[in-house]
Amino acid sequence: MYKPPSILVYTGGQADLYKRIRESLSRLVPADRYTVFHLSADAMRKQPWIEPTTACLIIANTSELDDQSWTNMQTYFNQSGKIIFVCQNRLLASLSNCESSKKQADMIRNAFGSRDSISMGKDFEHFLKKSLKTLSKQGHINTTFHSKDLAGGMSYSVVLSKVNDLPLFLYMENSAHQASAIFSDATSEQLLAPGSRILQDSLSRVGVTTCETKPPELTPAVMMASEDDIIENMMGVRYGEEIGQIPKLFLRKTEKVAEQGMPDASEKLLPVEVLSRTSGTQFKYFNLPLYFSRLCTRHLGRVILHIPVATTTMNVCASLCDAIPTCDGAVVVARQQTHGQGRGGNEFVSPIGAAMFTVSTALPQSSSLAKTPSFLQHIFAVALVDAVRRLSGLEDFPLRIKWPNDLYFNRSHKVGGLLATAKCRDDGLLISIGAGINVSNSQPTVCLNDMVPDGSNVKFNVEEVIAETLNRFEYWMNMYEMKGPGDVLKAYYEFWLHSREEVLLEEMGEKVVIRGLDKNGYLQVRSKSNPSKLFHDTIHLENVLDDRTDKDATHIICGRSSAETESYGSFRYFFTNSAFKKHGTEK
Repeated sequence: MYKPPSILVYTGGQADLYKRIRESLSRLVPADRYTVFHLSADAMRKQPWIEPTTACLIIANTSELDDQSWTNMQTYFNQSGKIIFVCQNRLLASLSNCESSKKQADMIRNAFGSRDSISMGKDFEHFLKKSLKTLSKQGHINTTFHSKDLAGGMSYSVVLSKVNDLPLFLYMENSAHQASAIFSDATSEQLLAPGSRILQDSLSRVGVTTCETKPPELTPAVMMASEDDIIENMMGVRYGEEIGQIPKLFLRKTEKVAEQGMPDASEKLLPVEVLSRTSGTQFKYFNLPLYFSRLCTRHLGRVILHIPVATTTMNVCASLCDAIPTCDGAVVVARQQTHGQGRGGNEFVSPIGAAMFTVSTALPQSSSLAKTPSFLQHIFAVALVDAVRRLSGLEDFPLRIKWPNDLYFNRSHKVGGLLATAKCRDDGLLISIGAGINVSNSQPTVCLNDMVPDGSNVKFNVEEVIAETLNRFEYWMNMYEMKGPGDVLKAYYEFWLHSREEVLLEEMGEKVVIRGLDKNGYLQVRSKSNPSKLFHDTIHLENVLDDRTDKDATHIICGRSSAETESYGSFRYFFTNSAFKKHGTEK
C-alpha cells in the first residue's frame, strides 16, 4: 500500500529544536509531496517506522540514542534507508579525535557498515588516516574512498569533506542497498542559520526533492449559513471581539469590514467575515452556492466557515464550538493547512485540491451513539465512501476503508484519512471529526479524479464531496440511532479492505483472522490456531490532558501511529499504521 513519503525527524525530545527544523523543512520540501513526523525516543527504539515510505530520517541529537536505536537505524540503512545526521554527534567527534585509524574505521563500520565486509579493511583505514592528517594540517579537505567487495558484490563509497568555515561532512553510500548516510558536526545554529544550505544540500544528496518555497501565509476566514438568521440566532455569537480558544475568533459582518477593517490572521487569531447568503457575495476559493445546492441535511453543515489557509481545521472547529456552544453541526473547511493533524500528533499532508474539513456534532446522553462514541468514526468513513460513490454514479467506485480510519484507492494508494476527538459536556458528548481526501491533486499519491474509469465524464469537486459526505453522515447517524449498528456494519464491510484477512499480532507472535467490528466499534480478531480465542477492545477512549478544554477532552483512539504501543490486560499489542502486520489472507 502506497502512502505519501515521510521525513522523520528525531531531536532527542527537544520540542523547540523540532519546531525550528520543521519550519526550515516547510521552506525546503514541497508541501504536497512529503509528510513530516516527529519521532520520539520511544518510537525510535521500535521498528514500525522502518517502512518503504520513509524517505529520510533526520537525526538532530544523538545524546539519547541507545544501542537498540542504533541497531534499528542500521536495519533501516540496510533496507535502502537514507539518514542525515545534522548535529555534533559522537561519531564525528570521536572520528576526528581518535588516535587509531583502525578504531576510526571500526566506528564507521559499526555505525552503518558490515562488520564482516572486507571492503572496509586496511585500505579504508589508510584512507581515514591520510585524510584526517591532511585535515589537521590544512583545515579543509574533499576526498573520496571507493571500495568493492568482489566476493559479495557490494560497493561502498565514503566522502570526507571540510570546506572553509563549514562543518565537517562524511557521506557514506552503499550502492548494493541503495542506501546513504550523511554525518555532520554542524551545530543547530549552523544548521538553521539564515541562508544556510546544510539541510537542503543534505536532503538533495539523499534523494529528497527540494525546492525553495515560501510557506503560505495564514488568511482570514468567511462564514455563511444556509439561512442568514441561523447565525444571528446562535447563542454566544459576538461581533468585534476575540472569542473562543486558540486560535481566537474575531467575527465581523461584511458591511462593517468595509468601514472598520479586520485584524491580521495569525496562529493565535482568526478574523472571520460573516457573509449574508442573500447578498450574493462571491467567494474566490470556494463555491458556496454549489456547496449549498448539494447540501440537504437538517442540521450538519448548515453553517460553514471557510479558510483559504489555516493552521488546522481541528483547532478552529474546537475554538468555534467553545465560543459558540450552539454551533455544533458547523463545518470548518480549509483550502490549505500549514499544520494538518493526523493520528498520534502526526501531520497530515494538505495539498490544494483536497477536501479538508472538520465537522462537530453533539451526542445527547440518551443517544445510542453517546454510549458507543468510537463507532462514530466508522460511520463517518462509511458516509465519505458512500458519498463519493453516489457522486461517481458507479456502484463499485474503487475507494476503500483501511482500518482504522484511512481511505485507499483499492489496496494501492492512500488518498485520505480521518481523525476524531471527543469532549464531555453536561448534556452528553461533543464529537469533532476531521477528514481529508484528495479530490483533484495527483500529488502525493493519487486523487479521486485519477480513480475515475476511462470513458467516464465524472469530475469531482471539493464542494460537492464535502456536502454529500455531510448528507450521508447525517443519514447513517440517524440509521444507527433508529435501527442499531446492523445496516452501518453491512455498508462498512462492503467498503473496507480487511474481511477474513490473516494478520500477525507481532509481540505475541500469534496469527489471527480479522472478524470485523464488535458492538462497540472495536476491532475483533480470532486466533487462527485456537478459534475459541477472541481478541477485541483494541480501540478505546483515552483521557488526555488538554488545557484548552479544562482537562475533560478525550481523543477517540482508533489505532496508534507507527511505533506506539498500548497495554490491554494480559497482553501488549502493536499498532502499526495498518493496526497489525499483514500476514496474508485466509482462503
